[in-house]
Amino acid sequence: MSTITRRRAILAIGSVLALAACGKAADTAPPEITVKNAWMRVPPGGRDTSAAYLVIRNDGGTDTLLSVSSPMADDVQMHISEMSDDVMRMREESTVPIPANSIINYQPGGRHLMVFGVRDGLKVGDEVSLTLTFERAGKITVTAIIGNGPA
Repeated sequence: MSTITRRRAILAIGSVLALAACGKAADTAPPEITVKNAWMRVPPGGRDTSAAYLVIRNDGGTDTLLSVSSPMADDVQMHISEMSDDVMRMREESTVPIPANSIINYQPGGRHLMVFGVRDGLKVGDEVSLTLTFERAGKITVTAIIGNGPA
């Protein structure tokens, strides 16, 4: 094997190892989660069910959203709306992966939080706390503004 061929082989192996290390770094680096733009719709017409939306930003390693809760509701579920056979369908997500260096948007027509058993009397401008529980980042509590869109 010539010296040039050996150098190329060593460079190729080094490149593969470096790329593998980058992937591992994203898996082992701590997540850096921030949650912003949280808002919740006014429950329609005397009902006790609503939807909430927010943005999750992760500037670190991978994580998983395990659950969401609120003291102003009996239950909060993570849902996603998807088009299937020309019909929009909503399904519950038991967990939501949060990839490294990503942004997850909870917005109308896509991922959203279904909020059940909402306490009476909420009106536009009120505030509701939401606690998001992540596998690695732990609990993060944010304030959602009651309204008809992001603040």
